Amino acid sequence: MGFKDDSEGQIFSMDLLIALIPITIVLGMVAADMDNILYLVQDTVYRGTTERAAFDTANALLETSGTPSTWEVTNASNRIAGLAIYDTNTGKPKRDWISPDKLASLKETDVQNLLGNNYGFYLEVTSSDGNKIWKNVSTNGNGYNSSASDIVKVEKGVRFAKLNVVSSIEGQIRGVSAPRDYSNPPDQFPTSYLYNQTYDYYIVTNNSGFSSANVTFNGIYTVILSNLTQYYKINSTYLNMNQTNPTQFFNNTVKVSVNGTSSATMNLYIVQVLKNIDTSELTPSNVVPQPCKFRLYVWAK
Repeated sequence: MGFKDDSEGQIFSMDLLIALIPITIVLGMVAADMDNILYLVQDTVYRGTTERAAFDTANALLETSGTPSTWEVTNASNRIAGLAIYDTNTGKPKRDWISPDKLASLKETDVQNLLGNNYGFYLEVTSSDGNKIWKNVSTNGNGYNSSASDIVKVEKGVRFAKLNVVSSIEGQIRGVSAPRDYSNPPDQFPTSYLYNQTYDYYIVTNNSGFSSANVTFNGIYTVILSNLTQYYKINSTYLNMNQTNPTQFFNNTVKVSVNGTSSATMNLYIVQVLKNIDTSELTPSNVVPQPCKFRLYVWAK
């Protein structure tokens, strides 16, 4: 009986040892590769954090107009940038519709404040084919840091026009036998003293057949368009504003009077542009929103 008990004990011990062999091999392999596993986990965490920062920054820029909505003219140190056009009629931003004025005012520090100081970035807005760059901002010259170990890219389709149209009348002005007035549209457009210190306002037309037109602002001031192939600057005194309350907006009414042959047509635009603009850009083609690409590259510093 004693021999039998001993043999059973030996068999049990051998089974256990044989079973432990693959476990020991696996544990050895895991221990040998632990550095790689920890690196992969750390890399995944870092990339996830970078992706979150990149997407949050892109959304803040494209889905909001910033704080305040007039941040591009205030130059306040605590401003928060947003690129979406601010619709003063609805009091809401137009998502993925980039304001040319806000884009022109965007600085490296504006993007860095949204992204945080732990990241570098390269931002660009280009034509849909990428052949023309409307704006680029970067912490790394004019491109992204190609030596960075991991770069997150956010790309979205947006709409952008070089000229910011604040009031327009399209497809309605037609030649008639007697003079005719158009007053609604164009819609009323808002101005303030602060805006008037930053922007100029112009009349731009796309004309076929009319020789002249009159545009009256606020029922008092009339601009005579004697050459409808040119742009016309609107005298700032024609626009409503209050110097004692520089941020308050006031609406401006527009009336267009034309007289021409039955085949004559015209589109008319009131555009708001930064002062000292290159006047060669004041063309009808630049009021038309174009599909563009927004690209943001982000990497950990």
